[in-house]
Amino acid sequence: MQEVIENETSYHIAEGSHSALLDIVRAMHKLTLEEKTQLLEYLSRALQHDIRQQEYKDISWDEYIANTFGSLPDLRFRRDDFGNREVYEVLE
Repeated sequence: MQEVIENETSYHIAEGSHSALLDIVRAMHKLTLEEKTQLLEYLSRALQHDIRQQEYKDISWDEYIANTFGSLPDLRFRRDDFGNREVYEVLE
């Protein structure tokens, strides 16, 4: 049987016997408005990331390559300078 916990704004949270969500909601009420905004932004980014991960998890490798091909065209890859190195053995 699940109880329903109601906070002061009447949002219902289903409570299980050991609900981490309920603990988070209780802790959230202690946050400042700025901290709640940061939490919301974090949760939004995390959810978007999880949705993108799930989309790619369910497709074949060929489809993944087709969807991501060319996604880094403007990224400049840079190799480190090798500098002067000693030659240990001369190849003939």
